[in-house]
Amino acid sequence: MNAVWIWLGIALVALVLEILTPSALVSIWFCVGALIGALLALCKTSFEIQIVGFFIVSIVSMLVVRPIASRYLRGNIVPTNADRMIGQVGTLTKSIEDGHWGEVYILSTYWSATSCSNEPIKKGSKVKVCSIEGAKLVVEPLHK
Repeated sequence: MNAVWIWLGIALVALVLEILTPSALVSIWFCVGALIGALLALCKTSFEIQIVGFFIVSIVSMLVVRPIASRYLRGNIVPTNADRMIGQVGTLTKSIEDGHWGEVYILSTYWSATSCSNEPIKKGSKVKVCSIEGAKLVVEPLHK
C-alpha cells in the first residue's frame, strides 16, 4: 500500500507543477503516468512494472494528446483585422498573369494579389477577395 501513496504523491506534485507553470501542458503527462503507477500498485504488481507503466503511459499520452491539445491551447495568435478583407471588392491596378502577382486597390490600400482560379485577370477589373495567403489577397473577377 506504500507504493500507492508514493505514486499519488508524484501525481499530486506533477499536477501542482502543471498549475504553477505559465505555459500549458508541461507536467500533466507525469500526473497521468503516476496515476497508472498507483493503479498498478493497487493490483499488487512489482515495482519495476509500475515504473515501466508510468514511463509508457507518460510518453504515450504526451505523444498523442500534446499535438491535439496544443492546437486548441495556442495563445500566440495575433489578430490583424486582415480577415475583414475577405468578401471586399476592389479594383485591379496591375494585371494578374501566369506566374506573376497582380495588385489590387482595396479599402484605401494596395495589396499584392493572385487569382483564385489561377486564371489571368486584366488591370482595371473589379475583383472580390476570396481569401488571404500570407501578405497577399486571393481574388476572383466580379461578375456583373
